[in-house]
Amino acid sequence: MAELAPRIWQVIDNAPVLTAVTHKDADGDTLGSALALALALEPMGKSVPVVSSPPVPQAWWFLPGFERVNQHSAPADAPIFIFDASDPSRAGTYASLVTQAKVVVNIDHHVSNTQFGSINLVRTDAASTGELVYDLLKAWQIHIPPGAASCLYVTILSDTGGFRHDNTSAHALRAAAELVELGADAAMMARGLFKSRPASTLRMQGRILQGLHFEFGDRLVWGSISQAALRDSGATTDQADSSIDQLNTIRGQELAILFKEAGPRLTKVSIRSRDQVDAAELAAKFGGGGHRRAAGIEVALPLKEAEAKVLTEARLRMNDLA
Repeated sequence: MAELAPRIWQVIDNAPVLTAVTHKDADGDTLGSALALALALEPMGKSVPVVSSPPVPQAWWFLPGFERVNQHSAPADAPIFIFDASDPSRAGTYASLVTQAKVVVNIDHHVSNTQFGSINLVRTDAASTGELVYDLLKAWQIHIPPGAASCLYVTILSDTGGFRHDNTSAHALRAAAELVELGADAAMMARGLFKSRPASTLRMQGRILQGLHFEFGDRLVWGSISQAALRDSGATTDQADSSIDQLNTIRGQELAILFKEAGPRLTKVSIRSRDQVDAAELAAKFGGGGHRRAAGIEVALPLKEAEAKVLTEARLRMNDLA
């Protein structure tokens, strides 16, 4: 951080306009990081459009500045700041913007990051990418307004699962406390994250839970949701993303997998593990990535075929544990 913070500040200092890019299927970490940077820099006279590959999940409506996402287009010649993305393809419809930019500041905490930026601030020990953005703002001695503090607080709150995941470090807890002192609305952010789900989400989760499969003495738990079931429940594919956390609550479970049908030949897969299985390594077998305890994949296969391929690899790993 001591080495990179001045270099990244030089990029900001030399540019009147910066583009903040999230990864596709945006979550609280990528959105909170991008919005926080914009909210912190714009009082200093910088213009920071925030762009995100559509559709932007409306579940994050409560983030300060959310309405500005994709409000302004990204200038072709502006430096790019991309958050929480392991490689340029994660930018989705904005991938070419990233690959063609002259300056790319890559800020991330994934072990699978390909170091694709002109400047790479990648710390795999950080609980969230927003934690790194907060450290940068502190290093630059920039005023962090309450809206930016709330966005950064959400990056930590969401990526630690409400301070329940293994990545809940002392640094993350201290950062969260400091952000509250700076004006982060902890109650509102928790309400938005955990207590504002539409009824359709619960109906959809009921369908998933009703069809769960348990193997290896309940140590492997997996489920799926089809497009037909999503339509019946009135939910969308992005609403299924948090359902993996329900599967990850079972005592003694080692590996939880959720398959989501995103199209006729596209299946999204969420993976969670506990102690002995590396979720990122399993995801990498299919071109995915993430963290040791949480990873994801997009498989260009119909739902049932994706289930068969991923579960074959998962069962191999479970057999090794027996």
